[in-house]
Amino acid sequence: MNFIKVRILKNGKPIGRAYTYKTDLELQSSDLVVLDGGKHGIVVDEPIDTEWIKTYGTGNIKEIKGIVKEDEDGGGK
Repeated sequence: MNFIKVRILKNGKPIGRAYTYKTDLELQSSDLVVLDGGKHGIVVDEPIDTEWIKTYGTGNIKEIKGIVKEDEDGGGK
């Protein structure tokens, strides 16, 4: 299981702060991903706080649902 930082996309633009997600996918910075509820996000290159993960619990961290296909990248939701 990998832990990465993702920023939510709104109208194709990253908004807000980066959130920690878990995934088994091999992702790189700037990859577009599908999140809960069909929202889209972008992977960002920010450090992961492993102590926070231990405290918060891996079972409480949301999981990335998949990678956005090129024909789906119409701006996020």
